[in-house]
Amino acid sequence: MRNLIIAKRYSKALFNLAREGGLIEQYGQELDDFVRLLEELPDLANALQNPLYPEAARKNLFYAVADKSGMSPIIRSFVNLLIEKKRVQYIDAIAQYYHRLIDEHANVARARVKAPTELDEKVIEQIATTLEKMTGKKIIVEFEKDPALIGGVLAQIGDLVLDGSVKRQLLNFKESMKRGALG
Repeated sequence: MRNLIIAKRYSKALFNLAREGGLIEQYGQELDDFVRLLEELPDLANALQNPLYPEAARKNLFYAVADKSGMSPIIRSFVNLLIEKKRVQYIDAIAQYYHRLIDEHANVARARVKAPTELDEKVIEQIATTLEKMTGKKIIVEFEKDPALIGGVLAQIGDLVLDGSVKRQLLNFKESMKRGALG
């Protein structure tokens, strides 16, 4: 919970700066690049996050990395602030929430679609079109194969779940049998 609060606060601040400068996508890409760098070099991540190292040493290390990577001044200042406030360990959550803000700004929603078998691209596009009509947003489908569904499709957009799976229908049938609703 605390991670989400911190991620929201910092990502909203960065997003507002990006929107003012018209650099929303660029800052998102730079955040992703930095997160990926920390994942690929866990020793670097540890050195930047570990409070046992003096802050000046952590900043100097970061400046060296920022110089080599060609990081923009705003992102450089942003990560520097995270180092000062001992929040670098939240950079991944901040980047994830930043991308949610990008999606909201662009009126885009991400739908997780599950089916027991692989779906054709055409079928996925039809599902996306239907969901776009329902939500009024551009839908980006993230497909996942889930054999446990038996048949049908399950779609989730944020808190909205549309469950047309055979598994759900069987569970509903079972519940109605228990209540004696059939007859």
